[in-house]
Amino acid sequence: MQVEIRKLDGDEMEFVLSDASPAVANSIRRAALRDVPIMAIDEVEFKANDSAMYDEIIAHRLAMVPITTPAKGYVLPSECGCREGRCEKCSAELELKAEGPGMVYSGSLNPSDEEVRPVNSSIPIVRLENGQRLELVAIARLGLGREHAKWQPGIVAYKYMPVLEFDPKLCNACGDCVKACPKDILEIVEKKVRVKDLTRCTMCKACAEACSSKAVKVSGDPTKFIFKVESTGSLPPDQIILKAVESLQARFEEFPKLVKKL
Repeated sequence: MQVEIRKLDGDEMEFVLSDASPAVANSIRRAALRDVPIMAIDEVEFKANDSAMYDEIIAHRLAMVPITTPAKGYVLPSECGCREGRCEKCSAELELKAEGPGMVYSGSLNPSDEEVRPVNSSIPIVRLENGQRLELVAIARLGLGREHAKWQPGIVAYKYMPVLEFDPKLCNACGDCVKACPKDILEIVEKKVRVKDLTRCTMCKACAEACSSKAVKVSGDPTKFIFKVESTGSLPPDQIILKAVESLQARFEEFPKLVKKL
């Protein structure tokens, strides 16, 4: 297999996976969404809540606030020796104290560990009116996306590398396919149709439908895939993919051991 990184900018990443199969591509995608541990608020202790929202609603909102995940220093609660999941090895606390009037934002959460804090400080949590108070302690823990969506590190998707074929015997370079392409990736050069950027093709087949001579054929390469990763900010997108591959590798190493036990 080969990997070509086409874009790595902030929380977004795009790469091309070559010499692979659909099974491998889908395994990477599923592992990235389900098996990459990240921090998320897992428990909330309320000390005061005079707002119009129930404790459960606020706790749910806090759980969906993306939290930064340190590269090292924390373990999954299931791998920790403590009983309550409240020790410094498997959890971090974020304290919130606010008084109205005004909107309470995620930036009001004060972390016990500066490496475990909200990715964005401007996420609204609840509005407090005059005299209302909100005081709580949120406990963040490592978790996996297969357990709850709050532990999904982002969005990972892929598509087949598009294949556009123009039959030189049938194509007269009329330009109908160029006009029909919604992504504007086709052009006429020296009386031949050329593709500007193949990766932008969505394989909608508008070009093939517009061609009266049936000279255009659109398909996908089942050995080459375009991946797009958009992180919540909890982990960099490249780390999401690396950890997903590490998870798959660990499973592959464990599989023959389990088979021998049968």
